[in-house]
Amino acid sequence: MTALTRKEELKNLLERLNSGEATEKVKREAQELINSISAKELSEAEQELINDGLEESELRHLCTAHIEAMAEELKELKANVPVGHPLSTLISEHEEILKILDRLDEVNSEIQKLDDFDPDNSLFDELKDIGSKLLDTEKHHTREEETLFPEVDKSGVTGPTRIMRMEHEDLWPHKERINEMAANAEEIDFEDFKTEIKEHADYVVVTLRDHIFKENNILYPTAKDVIKESQWEEIKSKSDEIGYCSFTPAAELNN
Repeated sequence: MTALTRKEELKNLLERLNSGEATEKVKREAQELINSISAKELSEAEQELINDGLEESELRHLCTAHIEAMAEELKELKANVPVGHPLSTLISEHEEILKILDRLDEVNSEIQKLDDFDPDNSLFDELKDIGSKLLDTEKHHTREEETLFPEVDKSGVTGPTRIMRMEHEDLWPHKERINEMAANAEEIDFEDFKTEIKEHADYVVVTLRDHIFKENNILYPTAKDVIKESQWEEIKSKSDEIGYCSFTPAAELNN
């Protein structure tokens, strides 16, 4: 089966899934097909769907079976880029962000068990630290948007980057509100506080985990495939100018 035929078949499967035909049979067909294609081909199929008029938002909720089948791509990518390479740094930051999301999930769960706000409860200091770090993820997103995404777009594959930009924008007000609420918890009715912090925390945890998975397993392998080796030095230089996160691993900064 040629790459073009695989891509056309994938387009058909994605259209069926996005039209609501997400049966187990269709999911199984999609996973089997995904196992035989590259991240670049997946991105190109998404791009063709967008070119045909499909809204980017309809591609945000691709079947998990599709995305999970790309996990091997990340292992291969990590083995083929040195520490300090822009992709290595972004992947390493993702690992730290996932830890922050785990903390947010745990702290939110514990706060939901409380009856009253207690300024001496360390959970609220923990929430403040998490809120601060969530805002700090913007440096990560800015580096992606200003250095990596434009180079991927130049290859003609603009679908994945447009979806990622949209999700960055959607995540921001939720992260900002968590930080604001953490700093002013004592001023908010506690039942209202619990309800709202759960809403924002749940959204950020689920959406950002999914976002990271898609970047790691679809966007980054595509970037490695379409960006010329000579361009990575410039991407690294621009990334250095923008700056890094407080949680960026030191090993990435010292290479």
